Amino acid sequence: MRLQAEVIGRFDHAGDANALLYTPLAAQLTARHTRRYTVDYTGDEAALVAFLTKVLADPVSHELRTGDAPALDGYAFFLDYGMKAGALDHEKETILAHHHSTPGAAFAITSLKINHRVYLFGESGAAVHADRFVKDIVNPVIHTWQVTAA
Repeated sequence: MRLQAEVIGRFDHAGDANALLYTPLAAQLTARHTRRYTVDYTGDEAALVAFLTKVLADPVSHELRTGDAPALDGYAFFLDYGMKAGALDHEKETILAHHHSTPGAAFAITSLKINHRVYLFGESGAAVHADRFVKDIVNPVIHTWQVTAA
């Protein structure tokens, strides 16, 4: 089975998207970051969600949402990027090590994929700038990426 989870900062807000680029755009875009986890697992889904909530989300400053739908609305597009298979991913290794050290877990994680998600908000047609964000954020040697328009 597969579970999608997204961690959102409760006190985060969209900031100037030009801060993500080497050279600014004339378009007035804002950006907000989240982390997206895709977990293939066997066993009890409720126990997995409880584990992910405990491990990934601070109860005061984060919110963990599950499901396939994007966590935020009103975006022009979003960029998902994460480590390629075989590249060292410390966060992934730490989560898996913590899971393996948890005695009596009612689930088993068979695969874990972590993506950073950058939501871009702004004027209509903002998705035409997606290639600039990919170029300036993604390192094609170690990252996979996907752009999704609204």
